[in-house]
Amino acid sequence: MSRQVDPAALMEFVLKRRKATGGYGATPRLPATIQDTFQAVAIGLVLGQDQPTLQSESALGEYLARMLAVPWLGIDTTFRLLITCRICGLAMDGARVRSHLAACLARDASLAATYYVSRIAREILGEEPDSFGPGRSLMLPAPCAVGDVARYLFVKKMAGQPVAGAGELVAWLQRSQNGDGGFGFFPGTTSFIENCHAGLAALSLLGARPIELDSARAFIVSCQTRRGGFGRSPRAAPFLDASWHGVASLCLLEEMEQRSAGVLPEISSQRSRLIFSV
Repeated sequence: MSRQVDPAALMEFVLKRRKATGGYGATPRLPATIQDTFQAVAIGLVLGQDQPTLQSESALGEYLARMLAVPWLGIDTTFRLLITCRICGLAMDGARVRSHLAACLARDASLAATYYVSRIAREILGEEPDSFGPGRSLMLPAPCAVGDVARYLFVKKMAGQPVAGAGELVAWLQRSQNGDGGFGFFPGTTSFIENCHAGLAALSLLGARPIELDSARAFIVSCQTRRGGFGRSPRAAPFLDASWHGVASLCLLEEMEQRSAGVLPEISSQRSRLIFSV
């Protein structure tokens, strides 16, 4: 993990949110949610903790099994549930997943829906997303935020498609970085750690870097609180979602420094794909 961050304090923060009945909650007193559980598991993997299994984390496995058995919610929540199940080695009903993806695409043509369906299709089912609905052209919404660009570029990367106007996108993303080192939703907006994650993911997928790489790192590091977790900004309270964005952002910065300019990242491993989960 990047310099000046305290990984041990972060893992202590995460583990305080683990529930005896399985899963993780936003705070020690709140019940488990799928989103918080995904983020806690992802943080542990990126920090080098042992991958959870049904044997080593039986309560977590039981929680995930219960979540699989109930009606699934939005496609973003379904994505986090299924990815966490795959990490833990929990079997899933492929026919149910296919039906859910087809139904989602039938009612939602948004970029976000296409992103999550594409990832579930490839990472859970090992299939092409076109098999769940008619082919559609992928377009950025107008106006868009850095998160939209990151999801758009990830889908393009998975499909092996070229990116039109890549230079303009790089310039727009670099302008989204503020004087404090963080990224806004788009140029001229307030810095938050989730935007840092999305902005860095998008720049990485274009083989580019932020103009001020060191100040980006400084902003992210400043978001880690004395309680171990990260806040959305340097003065915000810590939560698992912000902590995940912080850890992933620092990993992206480290990988940018290790790659030559213009070299695109690999997304063949589970860890590499996790880091781009904005």
